[in-house]
Formats: sequence, C-alpha cells, structure tokens
Amino acid sequence: MAQPMITGRARYWRLISRFAAASAVATGISQLVFLLSYSLGATPVVSTVLAWLAGAIPNFALNRRTWGGGGREALRGELLRYGAISVGTALLAAGATHLAEIVATSAFPHTRPAQVAVVWGAFIGTYAVMFVIKFVLIDKLVFTRPQRRAAR
Repeated sequence: MAQPMITGRARYWRLISRFAAASAVATGISQLVFLLSYSLGATPVVSTVLAWLAGAIPNFALNRRTWGGGGREALRGELLRYGAISVGTALLAAGATHLAEIVATSAFPHTRPAQVAVVWGAFIGTYAVMFVIKFVLIDKLVFTRPQRRAAR
C-alpha cells in the first residue's frame, strides 16, 4: 500500500529532522577526523579535506534516502550537484581554518591545545552556518525529481 504524499509544513519538518540527523552523523565523523588529524600535526587544510571525505559519503547516502532520490538514472546528476555544494562548503571551511590557524598561532604561540580549539571552532562554525544553506540547496537543487516519494 502506497504512503500518502506528505506536503507543505509537515514535509519540511520531516525533511529537516532527517537532514539534521544525517548532518549529526556526518558532523560527528568529520569532527573526530578533523580533531585527530589536526591534533597529530596535519595542516588545517589537510585536516579539513580528510574530515570532509569522512563525512560527505554517509551524508549523501542518508540524505538521498531521506529525499527519495531519483533512481539509478538520476544518481550521476545528484552526485554532481551534491558534490558541488559539499566541495564548496569544504573550501569555505578550509579557508576559515587556515585563517583561524594564523590567528591562533599569533594569539597562543606556545599552547597547542588553545590553537586546536580555535581552529576547530572555525571548522565547526563554518558547518553550523552552512547547515541551513545546505538544506535549502539540497532540497531545491540536488534531489529534484518531480514526484518525490514521501520521506520514510
């Protein structure tokens, strides 16, 4: 038996709650990878790229399931559109962490934990700001098939 199509406000509450859950999973993975790699001496940009890779894959898979995706034939386009949004976010985070490291090493030249805290704050702050923007872009640009299945 087919589920009724969910529309309007109920649709967005369901999507945003599932998007938040997927983002929480991806963020947890990304934060762990970022903190570990940066604490061990990787540059902010390398740590950001590693963290992005670790979080982007499960995030795409979970969001595709939430929005219903467009089937196998739509996968390439969805991946390309999602990839552009995700890479753009990672580039913003890489720039923010690079600048934060410059500030942190000036402010705390001999205190690695403080440097890590400042740079990590820039990393997580970028993703927090991008949360709403990414939701709108994913909803309007990535998973766009005309007859979406109701979010499961």
